[in-house]
Amino acid sequence: MNKDKNPFLKLVAMTIRGILRIYDYICYRPKVIYTNKDVKKYIKKNPVIFVPNHFSYRDGPTCYFLFKNSSLIVARDWYERKWIRLAVYGKPVIPIDRQGLDTAWLRDASDMYKAGKHIFIFPEGHTNSFKEIDEFKAGFVMLSIMTGAPIVPMYIDGSTEVFKGKRLKIYVGEVEELDSEGKGMNAQYLQKECKRFRQMVVDMREKYEKG
Repeated sequence: MNKDKNPFLKLVAMTIRGILRIYDYICYRPKVIYTNKDVKKYIKKNPVIFVPNHFSYRDGPTCYFLFKNSSLIVARDWYERKWIRLAVYGKPVIPIDRQGLDTAWLRDASDMYKAGKHIFIFPEGHTNSFKEIDEFKAGFVMLSIMTGAPIVPMYIDGSTEVFKGKRLKIYVGEVEELDSEGKGMNAQYLQKECKRFRQMVVDMREKYEKG
């Protein structure tokens, strides 16, 4: 979790983020589409866990820019790159070790949620530009169990064609709760909920890519 307060580095980081935001808006013209307008109202007042598919490296920054009061789970191998750390300096970012048994991020994410921030987790664990959405990892389910946070599935249609006018579209699903049946930190329950939420994202892809 980034708690640094160096004013000069904060200014540099804000400048970098400003440039990236302008680039993002010019090149991809991202558009958020709510499948239910009540969800938009809900997330303005209540923190949630967002679980999108992971189409591209730009997904994290784009979601960061579009959804206020958010914190982002970032792979530690990316977070340790100097230019990434500089770009997110002073912002709520939570690094996670994708290769090990890192659980410290759960505590940090829980603190972020309790402070009223949305948590973005990309449960595939890596970018995947192919049509097939990979299996979800259980971190988001564990965090929801710990905090009671509702979960909002998202589908990122990142197949933009800038010069043909096709925009990056982010579809925001319903506010969902974990299934109460068998709820707990056991492998069977975690796997079941991972499959259920992955299917929600797959269903959104199939519905809105045809629309």
